Amino acid sequence: MSYRKFLFKKEPVQGIALFRVVISALVLVNAVMLLPDLETFYSQTGIVSYASPRVFESVNLYYFLKPVFLSSQIIWGFHVLAAISLLIGFFTRTSAWIAFITVSSLHQYNPLILNSGDTVLRLMLFYLGFARSGDAWSIDRWISVRRGTGPRVPRLQMPWAQRLIQLQVAFLYFSTSFYKLDGKAWAYGEATYYTSRLWDFERFPVPYVFDHLWTIRLTTWSSLFLEFALGTLIWFRPLRIPLIFAGIALHLGIDYSMNIPLFEWIMISLLMVMLEPRQGYVLAKKIEGVFHRC
Repeated sequence: MSYRKFLFKKEPVQGIALFRVVISALVLVNAVMLLPDLETFYSQTGIVSYASPRVFESVNLYYFLKPVFLSSQIIWGFHVLAAISLLIGFFTRTSAWIAFITVSSLHQYNPLILNSGDTVLRLMLFYLGFARSGDAWSIDRWISVRRGTGPRVPRLQMPWAQRLIQLQVAFLYFSTSFYKLDGKAWAYGEATYYTSRLWDFERFPVPYVFDHLWTIRLTTWSSLFLEFALGTLIWFRPLRIPLIFAGIALHLGIDYSMNIPLFEWIMISLLMVMLEPRQGYVLAKKIEGVFHRC
């Protein structure tokens, strides 16, 4: 497949629209989880000085606001409104950009509380600012159909923004597996023993699996190979669906055994966007059918 066909051949938009709904819901939940500790994390009386975000040279609303807690409240409020607007597809692209700018500002204020899931959410909002994700499953589309300015069936669009997300996800998995090999615990097949002993992250016990060398090595090496495959072999169409299901099983297993809020669900949503646009269209239509029957 040529890069022109890969990036610019027009495809259905329902798949990227479904991804928009899922990822914006996770962005909204993540924002709501911040609310009880907003003053602790984002005020002068909290754990980080207001001066800290000014050292970052990037998109940052704190450059233009006074050094008071009200500034953080305003940014958080606009972030929540943008996430809701993106979820329902109202001014979709604008909402994606507002959500990206506001979350970038919050992330730069206090990077001490972030994990890689926060980085992924920020990146996905950036990509959605370019995607035609509001052409389906959105208020924008409903308004255009009501006004007679839009077709009753969403038009095919160039999927280059979704392709960029797919390339980003593949690189994420590949680089993860590559850097893990630099550590002896992963190369020797011992890593899951140590991760299963991080009691602060324990959710539900997993008997036997992390108590025997052969199972520890099996889970370590199989997860390492799967991450490598999700970054490389997933581009082969016959392997794509099986690898996506295997990746979902991996992340559900981690979510069962370890308490890392939202991270595994964020990764599952990224696996969903790895479907071909036409496969995403089929999935979206099946979900629509479920809602219609309900």
